[in-house]
Amino acid sequence: MEKRLITAVTLSIIVIVVFQFLFPAPRKTQIVKPGEKAIVKEIDVKSFVPAAQIPTANEEELIIATDRNIITFSDIGGAVKKIELKQHKKNNSVEPLVLVEEKDPARYIFSIKDPSGILPLESAKYSVSTKPNQVIYTLNLKDLQIIKEYTLHNLNDTMDLQLFVKNISNQSKEVGYQIISGAGIVEPNISEKRLIEVTAKVDGKTVNFKRPKNNIITHPGIVSWVALKTRYFSLIMKPFGQTKHQFHNFASGEDLVAGVEMESVTIPPNSFIEHKYLLYAGPSVASELKKIDAEFEETINYGFFGWIAKALLFMLGLCHSVFKSWGLSIIILSVLLNVLLFPLTLKSFQSMQKMHELHPQMEKLKVQFKDNPQKLNKEIMELYKKYNINPLGGCLPLLLQMPIFVALYQALTKSIHLRGASFLWIKDLSMPDAVPIPATLPLIGNHINILPLVMVILMVLQQKVSTKVMGSAVTEEQKQQQKMMLIMMPVMFGFIFYNMPSGMVLYWVVNTLLTIVEQSAILKKT
Repeated sequence: MEKRLITAVTLSIIVIVVFQFLFPAPRKTQIVKPGEKAIVKEIDVKSFVPAAQIPTANEEELIIATDRNIITFSDIGGAVKKIELKQHKKNNSVEPLVLVEEKDPARYIFSIKDPSGILPLESAKYSVSTKPNQVIYTLNLKDLQIIKEYTLHNLNDTMDLQLFVKNISNQSKEVGYQIISGAGIVEPNISEKRLIEVTAKVDGKTVNFKRPKNNIITHPGIVSWVALKTRYFSLIMKPFGQTKHQFHNFASGEDLVAGVEMESVTIPPNSFIEHKYLLYAGPSVASELKKIDAEFEETINYGFFGWIAKALLFMLGLCHSVFKSWGLSIIILSVLLNVLLFPLTLKSFQSMQKMHELHPQMEKLKVQFKDNPQKLNKEIMELYKKYNINPLGGCLPLLLQMPIFVALYQALTKSIHLRGASFLWIKDLSMPDAVPIPATLPLIGNHINILPLVMVILMVLQQKVSTKVMGSAVTEEQKQQQKMMLIMMPVMFGFIFYNMPSGMVLYWVVNTLLTIVEQSAILKKT
């Protein structure tokens, strides 16, 4: 039975590690205007030429602040180069969180490019004008006029773009272009840059992130939305028009760029086309995204057990509404789940005890029918039937708990509510509980994570109590296996959990402590 238990726990670890490291027809509707329009709070035009910038012409920035965001526009390409979120702060700072900061104008948000490479749409210098709630960029070419009208909003983290392409010649012109939906996304935590990904909805199906081969991936079809995401925040663009495909690639190093290519359109002389876009730049909170667009909630992926993750987040939110502390809410949630799963835990221990008690009889059967495997299996099954034992009863409850644990991991590690939330000595439940130490140690550095060490100690105690629960029914071979587990399992879990968010480790610490209490109660009863 111990072998089955080891197998079950090993499978659990594999699932945890895998989950940790992995993860409509065109519409011509009016531009989305949810609520009151923004009032320009600050307009500051200044010259600024970053060292890495491609154009030689001087760049002029236009900085506009709404109640929620600070948006930096550039006249090079008439696009957005920087987005700051007022409602969220940088780590250990009171400054607004920088969500987007791009240096290459070809990758600015809403930068457009001629696929043929003839027209300098992304590198040309646009003229700018402003209205109380709008920024308008205009580019006059020989035969075409490009007008970008941006509308900002005060009540949410969105902006709208109306793009006009006018044919000012006396001949028909075929026009197609690519538009950048996301680039320059900022993730200050180096360890979490691997979580940056692109997802999209094309032809009514969500396409998950794939690393580009030959540095580009395209998904042909009607694009409903494209999202460039970090762990907690998203850039989501929704095009209103006939799309050719969605694409993403690595611009340099690990910097992802995403966008959409629109279908080519023939514009008659003295006529124009109009395309509309909606951009969301803010936290990945399902309830907020749903308010902007019903489909935007689909950008959040909680994995295979997503419905369980959503239920757990709902329960966590209810706990927080009562206790007003995310740390305490995690503890309460852990207690509730432990109570809910206790019947399975009790059944597991009872089944294991029965299996161990039958071990001597099973050994006799193995000797008696060592030359007849079929007869041996039949006699063992009769033995199980006689004593009403389910041979999977010991490990099956553990496997049934795996979906809940994996779903909870997805829920807690993607919940922005834990970002910056403190509890006891923990400054941020979304980060390891790094406690400064006076010296710099090899492999550890000048900080030490307390919770994972507490978890390792509790797991050692749990293994000892579990050994006592098995009692004298354990054979010498199984005792050796238990000694190995006493060392291996806490060390393995300690290694896996050491750099996990402290909110997740807090859950596991509480769960382990409750398991010790439950096992002690079982031991006292038996």
